Amino acid sequence: MNEWVVLLSMVPGIEAMWSSSYFFYSSQLLYVPLCVLLNFLGVLAFVKILEKGMLPQRVERFLERRKEKAVKRIESWFQKYGNFALFFLIALPFTGIGSYTGAFVGRVFELKGMAFYLMILGSICLSVAFGYFIGYFAGMFFRI
Repeated sequence: MNEWVVLLSMVPGIEAMWSSSYFFYSSQLLYVPLCVLLNFLGVLAFVKILEKGMLPQRVERFLERRKEKAVKRIESWFQKYGNFALFFLIALPFTGIGSYTGAFVGRVFELKGMAFYLMILGSICLSVAFGYFIGYFAGMFFRI
């Protein structure tokens, strides 16, 4: 069961924050770094696929629509605060911008290099801190 939850950390929308929430809830903390690592590797592979232009047409159309919504949402923030805005929008829960969408938007704004990847990794790590609070409060309310 735990292996499936760890693999879910690579799925857009679930990512490391929600997978780690389960592990915080069930007190299995050794799986949390693996969730972060797999989420980052999934995003890294996604960015490389974007750079090579290897996406199917249906996925590309979906991402174009997603890009329009996400860019409208963060463009003014990005103009003011730069990478920090993207960092916090990826890290904060319930913004609708996770690590995959954030990496995609970062590529739209032509962010590259080690700083871009460190920003993605750092925001994934910060999102896990929010996953801790979600798992902790779920444990308080639902444990018998």
